[in-house]
Amino acid sequence: MENNYNAKNKDTYEISLDRIFGVFKRNFIKMLLVGVIFGLISFTYFNFFVPKSYTTRVKLYVETSGLANNNAYTAMSNYNYAAALVNTYIQMLSTNNFYSKLSENIDGKYSSGELSRIVTFKSEDNDNQTEVFSAIITGKSPMEAKVIADSVADTAPGVISSLKNDDTELKIVDNATIPSQPSSPQVFKNTVFAFAAGFILMLIYAFVKDALDNKIKFSSELTEINNVPILSAVPDFGAKKFILNINLDSDASESEG
Repeated sequence: MENNYNAKNKDTYEISLDRIFGVFKRNFIKMLLVGVIFGLISFTYFNFFVPKSYTTRVKLYVETSGLANNNAYTAMSNYNYAAALVNTYIQMLSTNNFYSKLSENIDGKYSSGELSRIVTFKSEDNDNQTEVFSAIITGKSPMEAKVIADSVADTAPGVISSLKNDDTELKIVDNATIPSQPSSPQVFKNTVFAFAAGFILMLIYAFVKDALDNKIKFSSELTEINNVPILSAVPDFGAKKFILNINLDSDASESEG
């Protein structure tokens, strides 16, 4: 009888809301526990073992008012011309020449190669249609980020002025501030993600385990699979099982039918 059930259960797996809810309900505590364990591991790792970094930024502005009477300038709209200058300035500042001068201004504490990884330049508009762009500085401490950012603000205008001989000017819109919170790692976000991952993995395991379980759990399954009438069912409250009294006599079954 069990073999017949096993053969059928390999081919079919009945999914119903009651069954899904039952699996979820029976395994909820386990899923919650696994999620908490994953979350604690993530929190411990990112909070105590991953080095923290702090990010601040300096906003810079491309001043083009001195080109108001220039033919090249009047041939283009102010909007497009400023965007072109921003792209040019970002490229000029993302060079070894700039990072070398920046290294000199902070007494050589960082090499130009190190500063190229610490300081990056980015337009404030994804479409690069703005006169403002930012220097983004990431340091190992809040004060380190602030010191390097201030040096960027002092160095960048002079570098641009020496490289580009026209009436444009690079100005500081917004100076850097001391970051109050680390920008990386994002401990809370990583902890929540780890909790959710553990919870979902345990849920998947519970459904897979239920799908592979071919034991007969309910009397209705016995009737459906083997067409065996059930005469009575006596609950065993201690073991939470039912003792079934099954009529296997086919003649008796036919006479009752």
